[in-house]
Amino acid sequence: MLTRWGSRVRRNPVLGAVGVAVLWQATIVVVAKSLPPMEPGWFPQLGPTVVNLAGAVVVLVLLRAWGMSAAGGVTSLGVTARWPALLPVAALAGLAALPGIEGSTATLVGGVVLMLSIGASEELGSRALVLEVARPLGPVRAAGLTAVLFGVGHLDNWLFFDAPLGNTLWQVLEAGAFGFCLCGARLYIGSIWPLVLVHGLSDYLEIYSPGKTPDWLQALGVVVDLALGLVLLLRAPTVPVPGPPGAVRPPAPS
Repeated sequence: MLTRWGSRVRRNPVLGAVGVAVLWQATIVVVAKSLPPMEPGWFPQLGPTVVNLAGAVVVLVLLRAWGMSAAGGVTSLGVTARWPALLPVAALAGLAALPGIEGSTATLVGGVVLMLSIGASEELGSRALVLEVARPLGPVRAAGLTAVLFGVGHLDNWLFFDAPLGNTLWQVLEAGAFGFCLCGARLYIGSIWPLVLVHGLSDYLEIYSPGKTPDWLQALGVVVDLALGLVLLLRAPTVPVPGPPGAVRPPAPS
């Protein structure tokens, strides 16, 4: 059944990308709403960590069932010599943490696990699954669609988790630009794992740094993310796009 569904999804990259993005976001919301409060003193972030790991597991099942794990950058580290392409993103995260980080030992240690789980879930869901489904559109259009879906997906914070609308709309913009950059990085590097690390680092330093990130730094981040993402997309190697499961593929050029 999953294989047949995957074939249908990949026949229409736009509708398929929208469908899998909605499924992944819905999984996060349903699991979050279904779980009882899970905030033990030794791991205050246990609940959201479980939620994000559940989302990651669902995506991994789909990637494997549809034969997209390798193409989605899940099964390798990619070209490790290209990992430094993400240094500008890490540098921006460091600027956000100039005031330092605050919290109890349990909060800060648990935060590492939580942010890595968020990074894994969001990179698997967006830059592995959604981007791979959209890839027949071409790298720039696929990255643009994936970024829009990733940004809009953050509206669930307002719809289901009582976040203020104004803050959420700004988060949609920031997340969309960040997602566009990471799409370029995924296609350029060939793996989601350096993205998971940078994503987790960025979230950790922003969330556990005291005070609000300055507006100028947030605006700079959007500009850098969009520019870097476009550069990486243009420099990414051209990789054949796999057809739907069971499709007859033409022989590779000699």
